[in-house]
Amino acid sequence: MQLVVTALITMTVFIRSRMNIDMVDGNLYMGSLFYALIRLMCNGITELSLTIQRIAVFYKQRDFYFYPAWAYSVPAAILKIPFSLLDAFLWTALTYYVIGFSPEPERCFVADICHFYYENYILF
Repeated sequence: MQLVVTALITMTVFIRSRMNIDMVDGNLYMGSLFYALIRLMCNGITELSLTIQRIAVFYKQRDFYFYPAWAYSVPAAILKIPFSLLDAFLWTALTYYVIGFSPEPERCFVADICHFYYENYILF
C-alpha cells in the first residue's frame, strides 16, 4: 500500500505525457530517476532493525560451528526475490508511462529488470 501511495505521489509530481529533448524535460527526467534511486536506497531501511537483532544469533551459531554463514544468508536472499519482483513490477507499471519515459514496451521491460536488479544489489 505504501508503494502505491508513493508511486501516486511520484506520478503527480513528475507527470508528463511526452518528453522533448531540451533542458527542462531533461531536468524532469533526471529528477524522477534520482527520486527512484533514493526510494531504492531507502527501501531496505525497514528491515535494518530486524537484521541487527539477528546478528547476535548469527555470530553465536557461526562461532560454535552450528551452521555456515551461507545457510543464514542464502535463504534470506531467496525469500526476498518474490517481493522484489512485485515491487519492481508495480513501481515500473505505475510510474513509467505517466512520467513520460520512452513509449516502447521493450524499454519498459528493461527498466523493470534494472529496477529489480538494483533493488536486490543494494539489499545485498
